[in-house]
Amino acid sequence: MKKQLQSCLAVALGLVLTTSAVAQRRYYEEIFDDSQIEVISDVVYGVNVDFLRNTSLLDPTYIQTNAAQLATEKDSVLQLIATGNVVGLAPFYDPSNTSTLLKITGGTSDLAANPSRTLLMDVYKPIDSEDTETERPVIVYIHTGNFLPPIINGGVGGSKSDSAAVEFCRQWAKRGYVAIAPNYRHGWNPTATGQTGSVIRRATLLNAVYRAIHDVKRAVRVTKAQATTFGIDPNNVALFGQGSGGYVALAYNTLDRIEETEIAKFLNPLTGTSYIDPTVVGDIDGLGGLLNLYGNDPVDQNVSASITAQANIGGALASMAWMGGAKPVPMITAHCIRDPFAPFDTGQVIVPTTGEDVVPVPGPASFMPEADNLGVNDVFKDKPDFNDPYTFRARELYDRTYDHFNGTVTIDANSEGLFAIELPLQSNQFENQGAPWEWWSLTDLQQLVAAVNATTGGSYDANAIHQDGLSSNPDMSKTKALTYIDSIQGYLHPRLMLAMGIGDTAFVGEEELGFNSSTVNVYPNPAIASVQFNAVGNVSIEKIEMYDLTGKAVLPEVSVNGSYYFIDLGSFDSGMYIVRMHTSAGVQTERLVVE
Repeated sequence: MKKQLQSCLAVALGLVLTTSAVAQRRYYEEIFDDSQIEVISDVVYGVNVDFLRNTSLLDPTYIQTNAAQLATEKDSVLQLIATGNVVGLAPFYDPSNTSTLLKITGGTSDLAANPSRTLLMDVYKPIDSEDTETERPVIVYIHTGNFLPPIINGGVGGSKSDSAAVEFCRQWAKRGYVAIAPNYRHGWNPTATGQTGSVIRRATLLNAVYRAIHDVKRAVRVTKAQATTFGIDPNNVALFGQGSGGYVALAYNTLDRIEETEIAKFLNPLTGTSYIDPTVVGDIDGLGGLLNLYGNDPVDQNVSASITAQANIGGALASMAWMGGAKPVPMITAHCIRDPFAPFDTGQVIVPTTGEDVVPVPGPASFMPEADNLGVNDVFKDKPDFNDPYTFRARELYDRTYDHFNGTVTIDANSEGLFAIELPLQSNQFENQGAPWEWWSLTDLQQLVAAVNATTGGSYDANAIHQDGLSSNPDMSKTKALTYIDSIQGYLHPRLMLAMGIGDTAFVGEEELGFNSSTVNVYPNPAIASVQFNAVGNVSIEKIEMYDLTGKAVLPEVSVNGSYYFIDLGSFDSGMYIVRMHTSAGVQTERLVVE
């Protein structure tokens, strides 16, 4: 029986496919090297309440009981911020100061003591002296992490410094973008149990996502306000969310009315009111509210938090009802079909550390067809008809049904913008991978766990966390991760370029990656047992090469020197291959699907 390829792996196709040297295309491919980009680390972008410093703030009863003192403390903090008196804010930083209820984060005096809890962002950009462009588009990377700090969240990652976060941002800077990677506030109660456990889990998680949206909006506003400093176009900002950050990016793009937080599943069954209280946590723009410090400076008041495109890998949409409001910006998503934590279709958000259900949400198999139906992705849907292996692979999975945890899932034929990742079944068991683009070092993990244990007095076990991570990423490695990142980049950027109106999009879909007009007919395609190559007219086939989607040669260079050739596919795995045919008229590249 044929083995199924890990068919969504990326291709080192630049070397494999390109038939002739072409000029580098900004945004579509890397035009700078590592020496030509810079990283500005830990730029402070905000000051706000830290719910992990006073976890009682997760309890609505506590807030109501102490509302007067909280309001007084908020006024004091805002006055200190307005005068630039960061040192004066010190009492509010100290978790041991029991007289202060409103613990906050941010400010330069806080960096040394609590660098993981400050509202900081890293900026990746081409060095100005190396780049003639002065108004660059921006991609904001929203990291994963289950809305809790690394290690405490039961996982390896959860910050702007995660391996995948750094890799994506560096690659974007080398393509000519400016990449912004902010940290955002953590804090919810995933371990709540008893009769009200599910209510507490849902309430605290939804509010954590809501606060993260506010932090990202603040980061967007601050970035736009520093357009000259960073050399950006403030009118062209895209979001890219990974995992938990995917939930934030999707909500940022679709939540446009506070009434959308009042649908049935967002109502507390104990009170009949929404879990989200804007008088406490602020409005949907991230302004106002008892426990929110945004909205009081010129950046919040005068700078728009609007975006022009949104992408995510993993995560899910809070509600299909959110698609029915103001039209979202174009949406691009990559998602593993059998993600064990975030549903690919519609299902429950699962607490990774406990396995408990939190809230039912729609995944991309549900919301991407609706996006297409609403015309959200018309800017790149069949405009042009993409002719690249990433699009070909994505569309190959549309209108198909796959085994899933709860039976089967079908990808709608109308799902443009969805790059589904199908990993193989092994020993008749699901390959439950949700983030194959992540990697880590056990040594680094052990050092991080030791530091967290020393700080918190905890007893976290690095080896246990490592093994748990491997359960959903069993063959984890940097090489594997970079392969998936390459695939995601290959699918993302032509669409992002069209959505943001940047770069040379005229070439997209026109002989992309060296696909040429036909001088050799390849059939049948898809093929099962064999494939034939017939030259057209007086053209002769000189030699044939065949590669899988990792760039590995599966058929060494074969000399033909004739007009016909036949390949027996009996020993080939199922999946997509790239065939290069050297002919008397030039080199022709074709995609061949083996079933």
